[in-house]
Amino acid sequence: MSTSTTLEEARPGWARRQERERRHRRAKSRLRLPFAVAAGCWAALLLWWAAAYPAFTGDAPDGSAPLYAAAVRLVHPGPATLLQTAAAAFALGYLVAALARYGVRGRHAGPVAVGLAGLPPTASLVVSATPDAVVALAALLLTGAGLRLLARRAEGTLRQGGPAQRLDLAVLFSAVCALALTGTRGAGTALAAVAVLLAFLPRARLRLALPTALALAVPLALGLLGHPAAPAGDLRPLRAADLAVAGRSAAAPANPALDAVAPAPVWAAAGADCSASAALTDRWNAPAADRAEGELATAWRQLLRDHPDAVLDARLCRARIAWGVWAGGDGPHAATGVPGPAAGSRGLWHPLHAAATWSHTLLRAPQLDWLLWRGALWAYLGLAAAVLYAWRHRLAALVPVAGAAVLGTQLALTASAADQDYRRMAAALLAGPLLLTLATVRTRRAD
Repeated sequence: MSTSTTLEEARPGWARRQERERRHRRAKSRLRLPFAVAAGCWAALLLWWAAAYPAFTGDAPDGSAPLYAAAVRLVHPGPATLLQTAAAAFALGYLVAALARYGVRGRHAGPVAVGLAGLPPTASLVVSATPDAVVALAALLLTGAGLRLLARRAEGTLRQGGPAQRLDLAVLFSAVCALALTGTRGAGTALAAVAVLLAFLPRARLRLALPTALALAVPLALGLLGHPAAPAGDLRPLRAADLAVAGRSAAAPANPALDAVAPAPVWAAAGADCSASAALTDRWNAPAADRAEGELATAWRQLLRDHPDAVLDARLCRARIAWGVWAGGDGPHAATGVPGPAAGSRGLWHPLHAAATWSHTLLRAPQLDWLLWRGALWAYLGLAAAVLYAWRHRLAALVPVAGAAVLGTQLALTASAADQDYRRMAAALLAGPLLLTLATVRTRRAD
């Protein structure tokens, strides 16, 4: 029998009851914050859902994520976006609870989360029928799970397990699975984020690696069974856009097949407007591009072998949405893309729909673009707050763990960005402001 057990039994019964009550109240107070935040966020998102019904950006998603598109068609866009509001409320409350483990007070993180649920840039995304909403919410969950696991490592309880840790691992598995099922860009985000977590959570590597491998294997298995859940994607627009940009500097190899896809002036214009592949694909001959797929792939591989700098130049230009705080000014596609409500977005109550549309349009003022619609700014601010916290509390691992999901998004966009749509960096718009609350913590909370 240990000394602590003997001392515990020697204490009076009333003292033991008071200690149990204090522990119970402490546990209830820890649960009260995320539930309150999630409830507030869901209330704000439900107003947006009612204003944008069945979906803000229309009632049919694009074909970039076949499994997501099939799910939306199966359950109808209205219920699908309603489920997204519930998932977003849970993700915001979950991340607030994770930040509370580092001493962030609810009065700082809670209003930020509710504000994110009510602001047009983030709220309109959540109620949109687009896989970008799933990617952003999954990145938010990945950030919360990583922070909670790191807090357990810092407290020395990572190996003890328990229901709360199993919840964190289940959330991480669900987030990775959701990312993997949204296509190659989501899978790239998941791989980069989990690689960072594996590096900085050494005592949980096996418990992280196994569910991650299983989650990434799900789309592969569906593909082997004949379901296009994780297609490689149509690489022709990206490769053709690379060839157009390279042709501007005469680095692209001469190929008669390219003239059949689009006339020389179209290639030249697309090379000068490097911010989006649509500068070429909106004006090319699609049937001819289908027939010349092999020639385009061969020309692109030759370009990559002989002039890799030209390919990198084109990819970085299209990936400005991931890294640039301000939109570019070179070409009609360089501005930040912000889709407005589609014709199918009619709302359940016209005045509410009109108010949501008006607020969304109001905040599209060019002077607010860098602040409200460019995720890169909030990625850098959130990372700076994590650096400040890590320096104050000697917890260097916080910086990579807090930024893993957003960094994975940026790297995936560098490889496969096609345009300057703000929704591609919505993960930073959601996670960055919440991570910024780490700067409010000066001393670590005792409990």
